[in-house]
Amino acid sequence: MKKSIALLMSFVILLTLLAGCAGNNPATGNNANTVTDAQSGTTTENNEAQDAVSEAEARTDIIIAIDTDVATLHPTDTSTSNEMDIDNQIYDPLMFITLDGSTTPEPRIAASYEISEDGLTYTFHLRDDVTFHDGSPLTAEDVKFSAELYEQSIYQNARVTGMKEIEIIDDYTIAFTTETVYSPFFENIVDMHIASKAYYESVSAEVFASDPIGSGPYKFVSHELGSKIVLEAYDAYYLGKAGITNITFKILSDNATVAVAMQTGEIDFASISESNFSNLEDVEGIVIETVPMSRFGFVAMNHEKYPFSETKFRQAVAYAIDRQNMVDLALDGFGTPNSNILSPLRFGYSETQPVYDYNPEKSEALLEELGITTPYDLGTMYVAESYSTQAQILQNDLSNIGLNITLEILEFNAYLDKLLGGDYGISVLAMSLEGNTQEFELAFKSDYIGAANNARYSNPEIEKLFDDAVAAVDENERYDIYNQIFTKVQEDAVYVIMYNTEGLYAHSDALTCHPFALEGRYYVYDFAW
Repeated sequence: MKKSIALLMSFVILLTLLAGCAGNNPATGNNANTVTDAQSGTTTENNEAQDAVSEAEARTDIIIAIDTDVATLHPTDTSTSNEMDIDNQIYDPLMFITLDGSTTPEPRIAASYEISEDGLTYTFHLRDDVTFHDGSPLTAEDVKFSAELYEQSIYQNARVTGMKEIEIIDDYTIAFTTETVYSPFFENIVDMHIASKAYYESVSAEVFASDPIGSGPYKFVSHELGSKIVLEAYDAYYLGKAGITNITFKILSDNATVAVAMQTGEIDFASISESNFSNLEDVEGIVIETVPMSRFGFVAMNHEKYPFSETKFRQAVAYAIDRQNMVDLALDGFGTPNSNILSPLRFGYSETQPVYDYNPEKSEALLEELGITTPYDLGTMYVAESYSTQAQILQNDLSNIGLNITLEILEFNAYLDKLLGGDYGISVLAMSLEGNTQEFELAFKSDYIGAANNARYSNPEIEKLFDDAVAAVDENERYDIYNQIFTKVQEDAVYVIMYNTEGLYAHSDALTCHPFALEGRYYVYDFAW
């Protein structure tokens, strides 16, 4: 029987969709910015408006600012927001989670699907007119190959959690079978990037990751390290060629530079820092969108090094942080203080889970119980430039309880090398684990040390509970398991959470965008001038 589509992404539908940037498919040629009165040509003002609209309509390019360069464009091994955002333009999924508030997925590579009566098998019927950017047809073999790539990924493996078997029925029909009835599997599998098996087998691993070939609306053109990534519209895209035909992702790491470039028209669209909001909010010609997110800022501590390996020490750090002050000073108020790795939007969140309020006296008592005499030198804290303000605030909070650190600011990818390699003791950063709550296993399972498990944490009890959550058929049972997991990791202060943030996008008011949901993901195919 047909399974109710209400299975889809219970988390996502809780997000508030912002309608201020609703637009049309650029392939239609419609332009939401057309000034109707200007068409009469009866006044100078109307003629000027019409000229402005014509100029906007004539544009077929867009320049998007990103704050760091990308290390890879591999379809399944992305680990940063910039990598994911670029890949989302190049690769298409089986189905597309709509951006209009509906829970019904739009067909993409898959034209339709069925779910078996026992809830274990998901059968997808693929379009027969989808081609990769090299002109080769996309078939069920490529879908199977892509799912297997996800299985091997230390960054995106959770997308195929629960998968037991993949069966290719014919060139354009494929079935996925799960170990147990596990509804989050559907929302994960439809969102996979589909890559070309033939291309993977014909080039080196390095070329596959740096010179991608997908089936999405845009194809890769070039990558100038430290400068820009260029994409262009794929003429044979099965949904029609994109109206915006050229995308340049321009790397601008300095906040002030982004603000100036936005005002001068050097860039058209950017995810902006909280500090840039005041620089741009009243600028004529610029629109700022606020996007609710479950992204969390946190202090990562390396559990393989003393004293960060000690639960009481991590708890002391958790009590030492003035989270409201962090949000006010580092985020200009664009965030919500939170000491729980789950936001209240997440399935599995409970108000009964441990909370760490600002209590430096409690911090000092815990350090004393641990036998740490202050002042105590924690050595060097490495941090990426974009988190330097947060690091300074944390440095001050820790100094108030007698813990001293020296800051060293690194270029983002150099910082990632330190973090992922375990060559650090304490740091501050932010993370977004999108989709369903099972994605959080990436931050806690030992398989993901060197990837999203920044704490280098290992606990067989927690790993078994994550496995139990996948096997749980009843949603209430799964909720109870998640509650156990997050109660335990909160008690142990595995990560010291500081806040949930809001996303901020700035763009030209001549640019019509889609509503921003899905943790702020964007798709230039649905933008228009």
